[in-house]
Amino acid sequence: MKITALVVTYNRLEYLKKNLAALFDQSRKPDEIIVIDNASTDGTYEFLKDQKVKFVRLSENTGGAGGFSYGLNYAIENGADWVWMMDDDAIPYNDALKALEDAINKRPDAGVFLSQLVSDSNSKPKEKIKSAWFGTFVGFAVRKEVVKSVGLPDSEFFIYADDYDYSIRIRKAGFKILRVHSSLIDHKDWIKQKRVFRFPFSKPQVPAWKTYYLFRNPILATRNFKIINLAVTLYLSIDRYIWSYVDPSARSYIFKGFEDGRKGIKGKRIDPRKPLLS
Repeated sequence: MKITALVVTYNRLEYLKKNLAALFDQSRKPDEIIVIDNASTDGTYEFLKDQKVKFVRLSENTGGAGGFSYGLNYAIENGADWVWMMDDDAIPYNDALKALEDAINKRPDAGVFLSQLVSDSNSKPKEKIKSAWFGTFVGFAVRKEVVKSVGLPDSEFFIYADDYDYSIRIRKAGFKILRVHSSLIDHKDWIKQKRVFRFPFSKPQVPAWKTYYLFRNPILATRNFKIINLAVTLYLSIDRYIWSYVDPSARSYIFKGFEDGRKGIKGKRIDPRKPLLS
């Protein structure tokens, strides 16, 4: 069984160094590590040239969605049976991959196994495997047969909800998704996210331009499920006012993202290098 670890990175070299150190230190080593560099400008390319990994430097920043879509295809073409996907700020525990492999051997009926995301390096593993509705692309281990059947993640999401959309497609195709609570990953992005408070509300402290995708993509991801899409749209229609109140600088991005989601507009609409609304 060839298990490939796939990491997507963009201008977060210090996080990437910690991530790769954790992957190199796994008790069950990945058979291959592939890094997709989204055209970083912080020395990532120079660093990767000296590492024992395969890497591809893309010509432009395609976001997490584009990076994972490209990387998953690349990994499967290079002979991976399973691809363990993650962001550059994910820090897998030492036995994370071993626990996943044990679960794969116990439950060959499943198409996806998820690592459990935790808030710090002192969390304790639990010996249980539970069904999951969807997973994030952090510790997302997918079987090659699933990729060949379902296809690749949708690169047009750019960032956010591409993993939710892919999970929906996988379940719709009849594959099981299981969460392995003994495979732990310390992940910074949402679990440790700093928050902005404006009583009585609280929101994650993210750059204003990212809220465009936070409001657009959940609507796009649920567009083929009428009742769920209606619920998501209703929630976001209210939350756009709350979030705008908490962070007024994000208001224009939030409302534009919500509007484009309703219209079904996909793609990289806001470039983080020049986050201007068109």
